[in-house]
Amino acid sequence: MANKLEMMRQQATKALSAAPPADRFARAQALVERQPNGFAEKQPDVPREPSSGQASQEILAEPAQIHLVTSAPTTRESDEPYYEETDISLIDENPFNARRLYRPERVHELAESIRADGQLVPGIATVRDGRRVLAGGHYRYRALKVAGKTRMKLLVHPDLSDQQLYQLSYKENAEREQQSPLDNALAWRSLIDQGTYSSESAIAEVTGMSLPNVNKTLAILKLTEGVLDIVKERPEPFALSTLYQLTLLERAAGFQVATAMAVKIRDEVAVCRDVEEARARYENKPARKQKETSRQHRLLGADGQPLGVLKDWDSGKVTFEVTLLDPVRRQALVDELKARFASGQ
Repeated sequence: MANKLEMMRQQATKALSAAPPADRFARAQALVERQPNGFAEKQPDVPREPSSGQASQEILAEPAQIHLVTSAPTTRESDEPYYEETDISLIDENPFNARRLYRPERVHELAESIRADGQLVPGIATVRDGRRVLAGGHYRYRALKVAGKTRMKLLVHPDLSDQQLYQLSYKENAEREQQSPLDNALAWRSLIDQGTYSSESAIAEVTGMSLPNVNKTLAILKLTEGVLDIVKERPEPFALSTLYQLTLLERAAGFQVATAMAVKIRDEVAVCRDVEEARARYENKPARKQKETSRQHRLLGADGQPLGVLKDWDSGKVTFEVTLLDPVRRQALVDELKARFASGQ
């Protein structure tokens, strides 16, 4: 524990000697780095080097004000981020969260850590309708509940837009425990459908991911619900390339084959190459020739008695079978057919 805190203090010293942050989000991050345990009663003395940005330096030099909030929080006039400790019942989850899947074992591991050492890193939140809405820290939020804690330490940004709520959660996850491709697919589909972002190109711009990879990520949702349920059970083995190949496999081979392959990937028996090879086998498999259905026409003699059947197909095939007991009539029909088709008519 002591080594961990010492490492965090060294990171704080490095942050203080760096160039001052340019905007309020960067300044807030600098405050977190400067005060890594955020809510300890006394902060260690950290040597600081002179900096040219006096105004920003003063912001960094100010001690974080910690507020204990046990009833409905009030809205501040300042838009500067600030620390507070808030009752969990007054905190809502991020409706634009980048992460949609949470591993129960990870929640319980973090809960044990919180029971032993407390909440070392604050969550990130904003203010909506007098309540706190998390931008980042959902694993900590869940772990605090499991640990039986009633308050959560927060760094509050008073006025975040819907897009900023998503961006902060995406960036925080990337630095801590990156969300899975399925997390991204679910979040991006929701963000586009709700109009938070206008298109897949806008998602690519804000995440820094290439547009083709954004397209492939959203294609994951073409998998049937049963296959997606298997992915949700254990998302870690399902890389983007693997999931994209799985969508192609299901399209080529069907639900049952895709389900069986998803189970193998989940259990780490199969990898992306196996999915790709299976897909290639099904795509290169000769298509089964479909049986054609003919149209049948009964042939009758002058006396109304049946003589046989004439058949034709959409493919152009024509056959007929007749029975003529009179040899003269039979020979006349044969001669007529020979004359008709021998001349190329």
